[in-house]
Amino acid sequence: MRYVSSWTHFAALVAISFFLMSCQKPLDLEAGLPQASNFNVTKTTAFPGVVKVISSTGYCSGTIVSNKAVLTAAHCTLQSGEYTVVGNFGSASTNTHYNFGSGSINDARDISLLVFPDGTFPADHIIKIADSIRSGDTATLVGYGCNDLTSRTGGGVKRAGTNQVAHLGAYVEFYTPVSSSYYRGIIGPDNRAGSCSGDSGGPALKEINGEWKLAAVTHAGGVLGSTIISQYVDISNRSDNRGFISDVNRSENLGIEGF
Repeated sequence: MRYVSSWTHFAALVAISFFLMSCQKPLDLEAGLPQASNFNVTKTTAFPGVVKVISSTGYCSGTIVSNKAVLTAAHCTLQSGEYTVVGNFGSASTNTHYNFGSGSINDARDISLLVFPDGTFPADHIIKIADSIRSGDTATLVGYGCNDLTSRTGGGVKRAGTNQVAHLGAYVEFYTPVSSSYYRGIIGPDNRAGSCSGDSGGPALKEINGEWKLAAVTHAGGVLGSTIISQYVDISNRSDNRGFISDVNRSENLGIEGF
């Protein structure tokens, strides 16, 4: 059973228990992960490279990856028309975007690039793209999503929390324990965070040599037993996703480093 609205309403989380069961995951999904802390994730003014992506039908999250480009989820940019991004820098709008995937629930290519005029975003807001992420890595999840998984309310505020990569396959997956006291999102305890509606397209950031880099992009999620599962599109290891970014980077002269 789905517990959020369709992709056209920019839902970050959909019920995917049927999909997860087909993968035959172990019953104890959280084995080996850190015990959940007593502290919920909080609002943040940090991570200026993480922005809200607004269309005529709703909002998502995204990441500034060059002075003229924002990377988000394809299911956030299925419509034609104007998209506006809002962040620490102010706001900017564009009608130009490139979708790689279809934005469907089974699409591991669910990424999109929004293209703006040169110099739209300050250099110190740009987040470079990581070239690897592995199971067990600690990542910081950032987004503008809801703070209650059940009611899907409280969105539009930037929040951040950390978690460890629990599973790396078609997607980068993070596991968060289900508890009403933890629905403060980016949801969850501050060391076992997960995503909520509105976080779609936002980043999982990996710290590499003291610098935050974008390793994966929020795609979807669901609940299996007592565990919330947040799926992120892998842009670090998957050659098809990196190839798409490289092609648009070249054709639009985006200046994304490493591509």
